[in-house]
Amino acid sequence: MFIDRFVRLLPRNNLKKALAYFNTGDYRKASREFEAHLERLGEEGASRDQELLRMYMVESYFEYSRKLEKDGDLASAAAELEKAVALQPAYADIHYGLGRLYESIGRRSNSRESLKRSLALNPAYFKARVMLARSWWFDGKNDRACSELAEGMTAAPTFFIENVRDLIGVLRTDPASDEAAELFRRLLEERPSSAQISKQLSLESIQNGDYDFALAELCKAISMHPNYPDLHNLLGIAYANTGMTDDAIIEFETALKIHPDYLKARLNLALSLYEKGAIEESRRQLDRVLDADPQNELAKNLLHELSPTTSAR
Repeated sequence: MFIDRFVRLLPRNNLKKALAYFNTGDYRKASREFEAHLERLGEEGASRDQELLRMYMVESYFEYSRKLEKDGDLASAAAELEKAVALQPAYADIHYGLGRLYESIGRRSNSRESLKRSLALNPAYFKARVMLARSWWFDGKNDRACSELAEGMTAAPTFFIENVRDLIGVLRTDPASDEAAELFRRLLEERPSSAQISKQLSLESIQNGDYDFALAELCKAISMHPNYPDLHNLLGIAYANTGMTDDAIIEFETALKIHPDYLKARLNLALSLYEKGAIEESRRQLDRVLDADPQNELAKNLLHELSPTTSAR
């Protein structure tokens, strides 16, 4: 696989194991190996400010938390998201997920703090606003619940606006009714976006080697969500795994036009350029990665591999 050609450039250490586990979907083991790698960096005095490493770790914690939640281990799921928040406190989604889990295990005050942090990062986060309103409703503070719902009205999806109005009316007239509980349930019902679904399906297909399905799913998703850099990056990986290097390069470049600091896409672009024989351009991309993340082992090892080729020329 395309990613395997990255992994072979790493020394045999915890980071190599972590990336291997990550790319086979074993997020529990990936998280633990990432932690061991960070501990080693701390002992060696190396910088922990590595954007790529943080992105992989946060995603591992997030995905492992989702698995634990599905298995019913909500306390452990919350613990994984706490680790993710410690690494990357600027993700509103993680604070929201942590608030939802805290509420489920009876830690309501912690839940509200997490929801407030989520809204501080993204005031238009509609579900976080509704969940915070529901938390106040649970405690019998219906005026505060109505206030939160009214504030969230401007961010409500069009098809939810009538439900929000109805809920505010019920909370003012009959807050203990079953209708209030049902309206909150309806507003908080999990509905992943089509882009999120396509990303997950495609990632699983790539991990399973079903590139044809991944290509079809990603092309369909991009036609509806052209400005989602993760979809372009995954499409580039699928193309690269089927030997379509030029198409892969186009997708990685598109992802970077949308999100210039997307280091995973820039590393993928560097490797694709290297495999095409565009050595100097590959080197330039790797230099840009190392400008952002000087300790990036993938970039350093690929640069080392490029050196004999460049000198031979």
